[in-house]
Amino acid sequence: MAVEKSKLNLSPKLFKLPKRKVLIFGGLILVMLISVTISKTMPLPVNVIALQTQDFSKGFTEEGEVMVAQEWPIFNPFEGELQSLKVQNGDSVKKGQVLLEMNTSDLQYQLEGLKSQLQSIEGQRLQSYKRPNEAQIAQQTLLIQLAEKDAQAEEDNLTRMKALYDAGSISRVQYEEAERTLERAKNLLEQQRFGLQLIYEQHQTSQGTELYYSHQKKALQAKIDQLEDKINKASVIAWQDGVIKDLTLKEGNVIPQGQQIMTVFTNEGYKLESFVLASDALDVNVGSLVQVIQATSSGNKTFEGTVDQVAISAVERVSPLGLKENRVKVTIQLAENAPKVVLGSNVDVKFTILEVPDQLMIPKTALFPYQDGDAVWIIREGKAAIIPVKKGLENDSQVIIKEGLAEGDLVLQDPNLKELNEGKRLKEIF
Repeated sequence: MAVEKSKLNLSPKLFKLPKRKVLIFGGLILVMLISVTISKTMPLPVNVIALQTQDFSKGFTEEGEVMVAQEWPIFNPFEGELQSLKVQNGDSVKKGQVLLEMNTSDLQYQLEGLKSQLQSIEGQRLQSYKRPNEAQIAQQTLLIQLAEKDAQAEEDNLTRMKALYDAGSISRVQYEEAERTLERAKNLLEQQRFGLQLIYEQHQTSQGTELYYSHQKKALQAKIDQLEDKINKASVIAWQDGVIKDLTLKEGNVIPQGQQIMTVFTNEGYKLESFVLASDALDVNVGSLVQVIQATSSGNKTFEGTVDQVAISAVERVSPLGLKENRVKVTIQLAENAPKVVLGSNVDVKFTILEVPDQLMIPKTALFPYQDGDAVWIIREGKAAIIPVKKGLENDSQVIIKEGLAEGDLVLQDPNLKELNEGKRLKEIF
């Protein structure tokens, strides 16, 4: 029992601190209290915005592809073998210069065959015409001449008989007989003339036969003209001065008719093609300015362009996320002072669809929910204050403040600072 008592008597001494340690511990606590007090009384540094009126703009950004301002695709004029290429990618060409030649040997053979057929048709047509017999014509002509003489003699006889009848030398019966004789002579003459006409008509070709050969000749001539046109187009020339690109075919390739072989473009300016959502395209107008942003190794370059064309209909395109979207192609002409660009490269195109001048604006991140509305922190007389505001139009990053703030107010950019509360002394940082 004595031992246990001694242990109990010693235990309080183990927890008893020396006076020096107590003083040090108390000093630390005092320093901490002082630092906390000082920190609470020291102003909190905050980043602020001094409100000034600015021009508000709203729009959207889409991707655009750099293309040449003017280009002319070169197509294969007819199906056949590419016989000779006169240019390569990157070559400069002049207007009228021969770019390529197609093999026309098969076309030449076809052309000769068609011309032979045309000559054969003409020969058949000529054979269908049979000239009348010359002796038969001569005989009938002689009969006509004899009939003409008989008619003339009977007409002279009638004249004499009329004089005699008027003088009472002959009877009326004799005079009328002379009239009937003249009439028969005239009828015989007409019969002989009809006989000659019949000889000619019997040897004429029918109208249907002539029409048949005429159509046959026209059909063959149309094919001949078509082949000659193809042969003339076998040598493809440049329609404008320019540079060659998109050439992938080689000599000897057999190419279908209408396939594109190459493109000739002018290096006098560039354009962009951008596909915007159909809902956004309603706000894009020809002549509107756009901002073009090109990424380079030294940073982004920004320059302007002008909307040149807006397609009248949308096309279905697949977004990078794999979604099908209806988009409208917008063509943009770059400014003459635009920096050098690379054909086929992509740039960002910023379209502005709304501009409102002289507006008070703040970053959307400066707003926070407050009493069923929105509010911002401002510095008023060096201290933090909550100001309810009424919003107006907004874009991706900014919002117009219609009520609650005035020009010159200092608005905090970050409303979520830990030590921020109303009445807190603040130190603005611009």
